[in-house]
Amino acid sequence: MSKLLDDVLAAHGGAERWQSVSAITARGRLGGLLPTRFSGNKLTNFTVEIQVAAPHTVLHDFPQAGKRAVLDRGDVRIETPDGELLDTRTDPRSAFFGRSGIRRNVHWDPLDTAYFAGYAFWNYLTSPLLLARDDIAVTEGEPWRESGQTWRRLHATFPAHIETHCRRQTFYVDRDGLIRRHDFVAEPVGGWAAASLYCDQHREFDGLIFPTRRRVLPRGPGRRVLPRPTLLALDFDEIEIEIEH
Repeated sequence: MSKLLDDVLAAHGGAERWQSVSAITARGRLGGLLPTRFSGNKLTNFTVEIQVAAPHTVLHDFPQAGKRAVLDRGDVRIETPDGELLDTRTDPRSAFFGRSGIRRNVHWDPLDTAYFAGYAFWNYLTSPLLLARDDIAVTEGEPWRESGQTWRRLHATFPAHIETHCRRQTFYVDRDGLIRRHDFVAEPVGGWAAASLYCDQHREFDGLIFPTRRRVLPRGPGRRVLPRPTLLALDFDEIEIEIEH
């Protein structure tokens, strides 16, 4: 593990604390341009629960109240709160590409939304511990100047079996060790969907530090971030963690 990643983990609550967490539940609000593609309640107000060890996400009251969407590693399903299966899809990522992906350029069904939102929430809420996995290769890049500050950079290469935006991603770290920007290509949206996620208003929840205000903006050539439109506006109001016993 790189020295920079050690610093990042320490700034976000410490590796030991992160490694003790089994599950995270978050409540908040979602907006921006991308959710206009979502079906159902569009997760305007959401409650999401993730398991830390592997991609497993539950979106409560989605696509409507009294239902829930579940990402379980690479598969997704819609079910009732007591587990009655209503709909399911295996290998949902493949449905975003080829001929079947044409519809998804305009409108997503509940299982599409469950897949994209499910893995995105899992990635966002488990970072930076996610980057310490043995199957993710992390290297330190050249420093980056932005808004009068110098940010260090972590380049992460994800294996194919982890559900995420794309295989190669970059995380920008401020002088305090906090992740402030995250670059990726949202491949299910399109191979052209280069974006930067800005992380602000970091708060402590039960010993861990999370950015509670996140904004995704389009990215142009030379890693230049465009000021509009806001592709995703994500605000966390409450975060609860569950410790392994």
